[in-house]
Amino acid sequence: MKRSTLYILVFFILACVKLYSQPYGWFTQSSGTGNNLNGVYFSSNTTGIVVGQSGTIIRTTNGGTNWTTVSSGTSVHLFAVYFINGNTGWVVGDVGVILRTTNGGASWNSQPTGIGYQLRSVSFINSTTGFTAGWYGTFLRTTNSGTNWVSYSTGLTTNLTSVSFADASNGFAAGQFGKIIRTTNGGVNWAEISSGTTSQIEKVNFTAINEAVIIGEGGFIRKSTNLGNNWVTQSSGTSNWLMANSVKNQNFYVIVGDYGTVRKTSNGGVNWYSQVSNTSSLLSAVSFVDTNTGWAVGINGTIIKTTTGGWLLPGAASLNSPANGATCFSTTGTLDWSDVFPPICNYRLQIATDQNFTSIIYNVAGINSSQYVMPPGVLLNNTIYHWRVKATSQVGESASWSSVRNFRTAVPEVYAPNLLLPANNSTVIITPLLQWDTIAIASSYRVRIATDTGFTNLVLDSNNIINRRITVPAGRLQSNVRYYWKVLSSNVCMSSPYSARWSFVTAITGLVQNETGLPEKFWMYNNYPNPFNPSTLISFDIPKESSVKLSIFNLLGEEVTVAVNDKLSAGKYSYSWNASNFSSGLYIYRIEAASDDGEKYSKTFKMVLVK
Repeated sequence: MKRSTLYILVFFILACVKLYSQPYGWFTQSSGTGNNLNGVYFSSNTTGIVVGQSGTIIRTTNGGTNWTTVSSGTSVHLFAVYFINGNTGWVVGDVGVILRTTNGGASWNSQPTGIGYQLRSVSFINSTTGFTAGWYGTFLRTTNSGTNWVSYSTGLTTNLTSVSFADASNGFAAGQFGKIIRTTNGGVNWAEISSGTTSQIEKVNFTAINEAVIIGEGGFIRKSTNLGNNWVTQSSGTSNWLMANSVKNQNFYVIVGDYGTVRKTSNGGVNWYSQVSNTSSLLSAVSFVDTNTGWAVGINGTIIKTTTGGWLLPGAASLNSPANGATCFSTTGTLDWSDVFPPICNYRLQIATDQNFTSIIYNVAGINSSQYVMPPGVLLNNTIYHWRVKATSQVGESASWSSVRNFRTAVPEVYAPNLLLPANNSTVIITPLLQWDTIAIASSYRVRIATDTGFTNLVLDSNNIINRRITVPAGRLQSNVRYYWKVLSSNVCMSSPYSARWSFVTAITGLVQNETGLPEKFWMYNNYPNPFNPSTLISFDIPKESSVKLSIFNLLGEEVTVAVNDKLSAGKYSYSWNASNFSSGLYIYRIEAASDDGEKYSKTFKMVLVK
């Protein structure tokens, strides 16, 4: 009992070594012959038949590790092979030769056809019904497993290279000069349809009940989704002659051709991708048993195999962002890198505090896209991290990591300050002190003052303020005007939102109400003295409560001072204008008043400043 267990264990280990020691991508197998090989069919992962030049038939029962020559009983060239199950298959070739096996290809028997033309393609839909086509428009059908083959007219005299049936009724045959014919009654009658090309068609295959693909000369691929009524061109990415394809389902096909060409699609031909075949020989045929394991054969005894769908290990990813050495990276930011494709990969991300990754702080695999949003709580603020990525596909993990980049995370987030002084809606002097609270992680502040709530009419926009206060410089504000202000905080990485918006009103300076008696009408008097230096007195009467604006302009019409801009009660007023900061010249002053009952008044005078 113990010895049996030991044998089983040893067998299992050897089997695993054998399984996982297979090369990636496509690798060469020794066929034991130098003859051209034209057809291949595998009924399982282990059992396959290859046919070719001068009656060559070789067989494997161990996945192609060893190939054994089988007697075909003929010396003519053999071109195609097809199995309906693990035991029963057919081979066709020159001068109308058809061979059949019922023991998995260990021996073959000839079936009479009654024709002497070359047969290039064979296909069966069940154990009894099959089809073959060849030179000069030849088409044969059997309904009794090949005991009898019946010839039907195709209406063509050109050579046919391929035949394919979706079911017992619907089929295609195709060949020289882009000729393609269709039957809907099992091959009894044929009608020529347009393929959209005059190039030679080497292979036609149904991929679904109404879908088919044709390939051939010059690397063309055309697909129909309506039983051949229309054919749409697909880009193969090569001009090499395409010889054969293996269709496993509606989306997966592999095509082979001249100069070792291999093309593969996993999405029905929307995209075709090149694979490395490791041979420059013409490849004549291909057979896949599933979407991973397949063989292709060609001239001079060439056989290549894949157990990875033809794919090599994925390459190294390229890091995109953040840039190497980036600063102020968010602790929940997005890391981005290039797609490694084909085939589709997932990714492993590693983050460390050292460039040698001896101190890995984050290691996550199975990321299904080429970017990753860092979750909260992983990265610390103001810390340097190093990161790298490795791709993994259905074949395995990439042999190498991406390059390594580093970034420094942001300092902690700054917040909007709270405004302290002057109190909201208060009246202030014309050079007020603005003050706000301290944000510990802020390195500077920005203050904006405007005459409107949208801050489009700015009178002050001061940045890089280190302290938490600023005195508004003289000349920025005018008396008796409402101003709005707000503050934001900043550090080396970011700025906060602005604080809440507060306002203040500048006091009216130099305005005096002279007496309590009510004047009878609106009136403004000439200033006195005039000329003056540096001050002059402007007097005016307001008979009832009114909105009053007293402005001073230079000769260019520019408003240089708004002396009064407020609602005043009835009375006699004087405004003393100090022009110490103005140059000599002619100035104009104007009053505009409007009472609540709609009465309006305006008046303009001139005055001269002489220094």
